[in-house]
Amino acid sequence: MKKKQLFAGALAAAMMTASLAGCGGAASSAATSTTDGDTASSTASADTNSGVVEVTIPSYKTGENAGAAFFVPQVERFNEKYAGKYKINLESVPQDSIFNDRLKQLAQQNKLPVLVEGGDPDWVKNVVIPNGLAYDLTDWIDSTPAVKDVLIDDSREYCSNEDGRVMTMPLATVRPIGFFYNSDMWSTDADISAMSMDEFVSALGDQKIAFSTAENGWVSALFLTALVAEEDGGVEWLKSGTETKITDFNQPCFINAVAKLQNLLQNNAASNSVGAAYADAANAFMSEQAAIIANGPWMSSDFESSNSDKWSNGFDGAKVRASLFPGDIGIADTATFGEWWISASAPEDEIALAKAFLEFIYSPAELEAYMLAEGGDTPKLTYSDDFKAKQGETQVLADLAADTTTDTVFVPRILDVIPASVANTEFGKLLPSLADGTCTPEQFAQWMSDKAAEASAE
Repeated sequence: MKKKQLFAGALAAAMMTASLAGCGGAASSAATSTTDGDTASSTASADTNSGVVEVTIPSYKTGENAGAAFFVPQVERFNEKYAGKYKINLESVPQDSIFNDRLKQLAQQNKLPVLVEGGDPDWVKNVVIPNGLAYDLTDWIDSTPAVKDVLIDDSREYCSNEDGRVMTMPLATVRPIGFFYNSDMWSTDADISAMSMDEFVSALGDQKIAFSTAENGWVSALFLTALVAEEDGGVEWLKSGTETKITDFNQPCFINAVAKLQNLLQNNAASNSVGAAYADAANAFMSEQAAIIANGPWMSSDFESSNSDKWSNGFDGAKVRASLFPGDIGIADTATFGEWWISASAPEDEIALAKAFLEFIYSPAELEAYMLAEGGDTPKLTYSDDFKAKQGETQVLADLAADTTTDTVFVPRILDVIPASVANTEFGKLLPSLADGTCTPEQFAQWMSDKAAEASAE
């Protein structure tokens, strides 16, 4: 692939995680996981004898969760840096709806932890911020240049009220999603991201793509997002769903993209694609049943030799390369809430701990460590030479970094801009019909519109 020039700091700090992830080791007493809900809801308290401000926060990035590999050691590093002053313990809470419900329960009980990671975006937007549950971060951010200077402008704007007050922590990093390809099975000397989608499909020939059509049709949805973005008006249509969910799919950009997805499903889909969950698609790629799979940079760890137990049929992770989508499309939403916010009801000493933690995780060393571990881009950070050298050691992350330029077009995933019930279950239900030709693109668009209307009416 042709090497491109990164835009100032583009992939500099976003995910420097890997270099430091190994320092923390496994979960230890520095970041104790608990299962006692009351412990977490109390947010713990300062030890008046030792003077240490100690808090417990619920987190799904514990145990077997993929995010735990970086986050647990990161909390340990924070605890080590502030030993004798601050300490964070982690309460292990299952991911997704259970975690979000846990936060809502704590909020109703006025027992939110001082540090809150995420939560249902609609709940944050419509309940947390209007009801003053989030601490105003504006003055702290503006008086902390090391943090302020790395924040993504679009994210800061999105995280701010109409009066400019920043209520949730804006993003510093973005992890554009593209696709991976097995260079033993398929490769080209052309710059893939500079191609049009039609040129890409022509170059692909009869090589197969590992699609998923069950659950939320994750891999299919990623390709559909890229296809929509390349259509006239597609980028704007996708971005329109950031504020208000899209419910009308009878649009030329969507129908044309669905027609192209149908062509791929009928001519280039791996043999197991119909009815395949994501795990089935990943297995197809890592068993050389398909040359291509779309996914985020976090999948890079699957291609390390330490995970070779996932490989079969001669697959070699070292032969995997990565690219953004044709049209220089990177799937990432920069106009979004960041991962963290601070509870406004917490005592001042705990708020001081929370600010120290946010400053710590937004530091150049931690940002670079996160990017090395999970991929991504910190557009406003100047990378260290050590980071750039280490990033180059992971080929697929280096590929994505090289593809990310000032011309890259970032768009949100289509699954994120449509009603949740449609995205999580309904979208995948009709994909097999699209694959076997019993559903036309126009029928698919109308069906999506009908399901979205039902979801909006509930």
